[in-house]
Amino acid sequence: MRPSWIISHILVCALVVSTFTLGMWQLSRLDERQSYNSIVASRFEQPVEQLSDLLQSFEEESDILYRVAEVSGEFDPSKQIYVVNRSQNGVAGVHVVTVLETLESSLFVAINRGFIPRSVYLEANPEDLSPPTGKVDVIGLVIAGKKDDRGYGDEMAEIDLEVLSDYWQIDLTSVVLQRKDLDAVTGIPIPLLPPDLTEGPHLSYAVQWFIFMSIALIGYPLVLRKVSKETVEIT
Repeated sequence: MRPSWIISHILVCALVVSTFTLGMWQLSRLDERQSYNSIVASRFEQPVEQLSDLLQSFEEESDILYRVAEVSGEFDPSKQIYVVNRSQNGVAGVHVVTVLETLESSLFVAINRGFIPRSVYLEANPEDLSPPTGKVDVIGLVIAGKKDDRGYGDEMAEIDLEVLSDYWQIDLTSVVLQRKDLDAVTGIPIPLLPPDLTEGPHLSYAVQWFIFMSIALIGYPLVLRKVSKETVEIT
């Protein structure tokens, strides 16, 4: 009960509470990840629909995310940007995003056409990275745009639909279509990988925090017992 030991008790109690809280937080993250995986997997199984029909059928943008949609139209090569600092299979590169104007519903859709390795991106002639001409049918995964505070330019950190709409003076749809119908055995851009549906490291992290908590709960009383016994023997 000496002051130095009281401080030690408080610190160990704080350690136990902290590790327990962190362990429970990781379990909650695991639960969120499992829920996300379940939603994405179920939406993958839905039939392919026209993007315009999906946009009209659901009030909330989040309700159509990760659905597979189809649009038909023509790419506008003058409206193309590159999303930098991306990687795929350990290779650094960029994503190329081009506007597609639909023929029937007059929608302007930002199409993420795929991944370009950085070495190819830096050395390629811009014309070699242009989209195909004429009418195209695009099938892809509906994903959300993200905010990018860097502003305008041909290179962006994220696909910021609001910024791009202002930059190109058009009304882009509220979602991005991540193209998946590419034959990219040798071609560029390379199709993007589907969303990661693994559970991540959350469970292993939670176990680690609970192990630390258990060590404190079991080890500290043993230390106190040993110190108390040695004190009695000395006395």
